[in-house]
Amino acid sequence: MFKKLKKKIGRNSLRYYKKRVQDRHDGSLEHVLSTVRKMLDRSKYCFLITNGEEKWPSARMVEPIIEEQSFVIWLGTNPELRKVREIRKNPYVTVAFGSERDNANLIIYGKAKIKKDTKERVKHWVSSWLLFFPKGPRGDDFVSIRIEPERMEVMNFKDYIVPEPFGLKPVKLEKRNGQWEILG
Repeated sequence: MFKKLKKKIGRNSLRYYKKRVQDRHDGSLEHVLSTVRKMLDRSKYCFLITNGEEKWPSARMVEPIIEEQSFVIWLGTNPELRKVREIRKNPYVTVAFGSERDNANLIIYGKAKIKKDTKERVKHWVSSWLLFFPKGPRGDDFVSIRIEPERMEVMNFKDYIVPEPFGLKPVKLEKRNGQWEILG
């Protein structure tokens, strides 16, 4: 009898939680973009996924620099690495962010460009990267990667971005004519 009661209480708690989140769902463009900015601001790392040289996609954890208003993502790397070769071959990449604390994820699809311009490399430099690039942002062992976002997928339980079917489908956005729009 106790097991049945415990199961019933558990199911009722889940139903209550689900209804509360569904009732508060806010899929407005302003709320979604504000939540994206907050997620990006809190993210120290993300995964860069490129079209691999073999049959699998290539993923690696990277430390991004993000332009808050445009969502442009900058990465630093060595020009001899696999990710640079893969981007040169196919510039369409995926960048994945996750937040266990917010029970959230953000996926950005964009087009990457390798930037050798010294001014850009200096502008998008993190001092701790000296560990990996001893010559600094002006060295020949460092390039910047600029990712211009074209599409995004967002799910965030804490900020009530959870469209139906509950927890199974993200809010999808696309950049059209320089403006973000929610896809229907």
